[in-house]
Amino acid sequence: MKLKHLLLLTVFLAIETLHAQDLHFSLFNMSPLSLNPAQTGAFEGTARIGGIYRDQWGLGFLKNQFTTPAIYIDAPIIRGFRQTDWVGVGFLLVQDEAGSARLQTNVSALSASYHLALNKKGTSVLTLGIQGGSTQRKANLKGTAQGLNDDITFEEEIPIELGGGGLAPGSSQDRTGDRSTSFLDFAVGLMLRTQVADNTPLEVGITAGHVNTPQYALASAGGTTGVKRPMRLSAHGRVELPVNEKWSVTPTFLWQNTAKTNEIALQGWANYKLNTDFTLKGGLGYRVNDAGKVLLGADWKDLRVALAYDLNLSSNPAEVYQGGFEIAAWYILKIFKKPTLKPAILCPRF
Repeated sequence: MKLKHLLLLTVFLAIETLHAQDLHFSLFNMSPLSLNPAQTGAFEGTARIGGIYRDQWGLGFLKNQFTTPAIYIDAPIIRGFRQTDWVGVGFLLVQDEAGSARLQTNVSALSASYHLALNKKGTSVLTLGIQGGSTQRKANLKGTAQGLNDDITFEEEIPIELGGGGLAPGSSQDRTGDRSTSFLDFAVGLMLRTQVADNTPLEVGITAGHVNTPQYALASAGGTTGVKRPMRLSAHGRVELPVNEKWSVTPTFLWQNTAKTNEIALQGWANYKLNTDFTLKGGLGYRVNDAGKVLLGADWKDLRVALAYDLNLSSNPAEVYQGGFEIAAWYILKIFKKPTLKPAILCPRF
């Protein structure tokens, strides 16, 4: 590769990492509160505690890869207006660091949901969820006190002979002052869970993220550029289809749209029930025009764990065959009071 092309690639990567990126998980169903606020409290139990970690391009060409850890807790807390309804609340914490510019995005959000039972048995539930919180974004362009961030290069810092601005490294305005911003962000979601047949649960949902279209541009010495975060629309769904007493399959999909950018992710899981407490899971997935996925997981009582590995199949030569690794788990706490049984005295009858 020619030096000019290498430097231009460096510029491209630096700029790309400064663009806003939404949470991007292959195991999206293992991060329910970032998938859809209507997922808050959508389970049987006292509380759910979980986390997910993504490491993208960790073995690839970038010195500083993309890492995204997230933790969450949610619970159904009180009954609703009817005995069959309930209210859920949750908390989500995310710390994302992206690429050579070390763009950090920290999210802390609260969510609440109302679960409306559509029948007396509670097998069909319509849920409305809302989420709101604070997001902080910061990019390390200056580096440390001992020097500049040498992992990124801007056009102004490339010699004129190679098509750049010809300024000395670090002399562009982009290296002056800290680049950071913070804003409030809100999302709403709707979800339907039902039984389409015996032992065939179906779940579909839609979400609107960034409904307040917040200002998200990184601030510099000259102030913000007034760029608003476009709204994100998404839809997701899955259905578990029994094959026999031991086997079942779970087709899953996710569609997301931000501005003019679309993402479609398809997955197929196969589930093998070893016994009433333990189920093994495995499958394959595909993010259209981007990556293939290998999926593994297991359920043991109230614990669920999953692994995923992405293999990038895009046409971008800088990304092809680079991987992304994910690990996720959640545990559902069940704390119930034992019923108090009054002693019964049997009197013989004569």
